[in-house]
Amino acid sequence: MSNRKEDFLATFRAHRKVTNDLIALIDEKKLDFAPTDTSMPVGKLANHILEATYTFARLANNQSPAKLFDDDDNTELKSKASTYTQETEKLIASMSEEDFDKTIDVSDMLGEKLPAEKVLETGMHHEIHHKGQLFVYVRAMGHDDLPYYVSL
Repeated sequence: MSNRKEDFLATFRAHRKVTNDLIALIDEKKLDFAPTDTSMPVGKLANHILEATYTFARLANNQSPAKLFDDDDNTELKSKASTYTQETEKLIASMSEEDFDKTIDVSDMLGEKLPAEKVLETGMHHEIHHKGQLFVYVRAMGHDDLPYYVSL
């Protein structure tokens, strides 16, 4: 029998490790870097990835969205990534197998009610999408020794 929590945590960790490795390549002095005039700055993109996945995990746990850091907090990005990763893992690890089936009202955010498992999957897909953008950003910042797309 499959354990959805452990399966999801393994997928989360495999992707988040790479996201955190990419974030570690970002020079704190270059958080305003954007590859185009209409692109989100790299620091804002990294924060968005971390905060959004944490928010999806909170929602899946039937909790209100919340941030771990204020917008004006100047904590180093790598430290934020570590904190958000640990807290997101705790939220997911606290879920029971039955919790994955609970219906969560995410109408305000996604326009419908979904099982908690789908809320988590949506958050993971969102992170993967933005992680792809982060690859482009850090390459444009001059890094060419990049990690594989997912940690094996």
